[in-house]
Amino acid sequence: MLKNSYQTRGLSFAFLIGPPRNLTRQIGMSIHSAVCEALGVDDVSFQYQPGERQRSGERLFSISLAREDERKSLTIKIDRKTRDDPVRLFLGCSWPTSNDVVFEDFDWACEAAFTALGDSWQRVLAEARIRGQAHAPDGSAVSFLSRDVLRLSRSDPRFHHDRLSFVSLKYETAAAQFAQGDELSNPKRDVSVEVLREDPRSLYVEVMSQWPQVTLSSEGAVSIDPSRIRSFRSPPSEYLSNTIDYTESVVLPHLDKI
Repeated sequence: MLKNSYQTRGLSFAFLIGPPRNLTRQIGMSIHSAVCEALGVDDVSFQYQPGERQRSGERLFSISLAREDERKSLTIKIDRKTRDDPVRLFLGCSWPTSNDVVFEDFDWACEAAFTALGDSWQRVLAEARIRGQAHAPDGSAVSFLSRDVLRLSRSDPRFHHDRLSFVSLKYETAAAQFAQGDELSNPKRDVSVEVLREDPRSLYVEVMSQWPQVTLSSEGAVSIDPSRIRSFRSPPSEYLSNTIDYTESVVLPHLDKI
């Protein structure tokens, strides 16, 4: 079973917040101090970079915090890439040995950052991303994806797995109105499964979940029912847990059944 060999390569989470504005180095230093205190450490690096000056004269920004230890590599970024973009609060971790430890760090760091930023922000989107890998059932990810999943070699000899070097599949599901009492339900899903470049015996699996504040209808119109606007009260760990559950209960079992 793919689940038995599945290994998490990375976890990331982001809030988009508004209204759009720029943050100074002093605010960045306040965020850094708050995060260090929340995590109980004093070895978090800090970098503030002003972005390119816009036509309006406005200069954008990027705040980066980072910490590495024996169990994980933690990255925190607060940035704004164009003058029309909201501010992004991003948390990332590579090769975690324990999801629970990462969840705890993300929740504490996120709360600390918002405390330093103040109360005048509105969360407009949440995004969780899980990156992992698993051993292909027959020891060849190319063969498994081309022959068993996409059926390429069975329908056309030109796509025989011996002649292919890379194969991938991707699907998306659109966000829908959340169920009453469950604001984490019905996010957008973006799933990719492909040959792991550095080890073709393995599959690379990436699952992204995205929760917009308002949901587009099938005709592309925005739903503005006040009772159906997501409030983003959950901490990062709950969005990540939702995405991990989807990976383990939908994505990997589906591949096992093929």
